[in-house]
Amino acid sequence: MSDDSSPSDPPDLSHVWKGLASNGYALIPDWDLGVSDDSREQFHKRYFGDDVLRHDEGDFPPDRKRARDVIHYIWSDSGLELREYETITITDRADIKGKREHKRVEILEDPQAKHLVETLLDLVPPGRRQPEGTLGVNFFRTYTDVVTKPHHDHEEYIFLYLMHRDGGGAESYLYRDYEPFKGGPPDEPALDYRQLSPGELLIFEDSLFTHGATPLEPLPDGTAMRDMIVFTVDYPETYLKPKQAR
Repeated sequence: MSDDSSPSDPPDLSHVWKGLASNGYALIPDWDLGVSDDSREQFHKRYFGDDVLRHDEGDFPPDRKRARDVIHYIWSDSGLELREYETITITDRADIKGKREHKRVEILEDPQAKHLVETLLDLVPPGRRQPEGTLGVNFFRTYTDVVTKPHHDHEEYIFLYLMHRDGGGAESYLYRDYEPFKGGPPDEPALDYRQLSPGELLIFEDSLFTHGATPLEPLPDGTAMRDMIVFTVDYPETYLKPKQAR
């Protein structure tokens, strides 16, 4: 997500690939991706207003606002091709049965967002990239609970990118996967309770970890808010039809 759409040298992502290979996760500042504070703030203002976000009845946590997109990507010898996927429908996710439609924002119309998507897909280690797949893009604004419980998203990779936070708490954690929290969590998390700062990205392989975050803690005036983008590098079967698989 550079300040403009002009070409630039791609960032060196080898340390991210190494962290994912050795630990299953990586925690990086977005300046490693060439993102400036001003660029992030512009992006935040563009996608976290009431004209973009909405609350959908039945969603959890009950005070959460959100918007969503799904990007169809194809890797080829000529590079990375991106297009808007035909649907953003969520099915049987977060213990909510059935299909759900949240508000869609088509981000590929925005050169800054398109560049960000390209950079994030580069974070997937080259040997682990699917020739074709989908990237879920989820804009979340929360005021109290960040998540309802420790969980998996049941996709290949998860990228948590913090845009803004007012208040304390909201500490993210990763526990090595096991029978989910029977008798309580293990003594030592793989990633200890970490309060992400604006501009930090937590990247991890979803199948290896149960993840979550603690509730927000309000400021002295009683207010709290966290704006996060959650990107999911999906398994092919999440959206792609059999005829699309390569």
